[in-house]
Amino acid sequence: MAKSNSNVFSFTPGSGAGSNNGGGDPPGDDMEARVKALEVAIPDIRERLVRVETKLDSVEKHGATKADLATMESTLIKWFVGTAFAMVGLASAIAFGLARYLS
Repeated sequence: MAKSNSNVFSFTPGSGAGSNNGGGDPPGDDMEARVKALEVAIPDIRERLVRVETKLDSVEKHGATKADLATMESTLIKWFVGTAFAMVGLASAIAFGLARYLS
């Protein structure tokens, strides 16, 4: 799924101007080539950013908040307790009915 892109530059800490590598000329000879490569990469970066923003909007739109989860939890607990009482009542009614019928 990862797409190889020749316009991506790797960063090595300690390289370039301002580092403690013993001095020397700053890496500026290929600056125009680097800027050109970045300019070429901008449309792809923008396209990826649009996809990320679209997915983020979808997550925000359909995602549950903590309040939603708390409300759902209390609703489920109420249903479980109600269902348990109903099943106990039904089982009791069947047991008493059978006891009356058999005696």
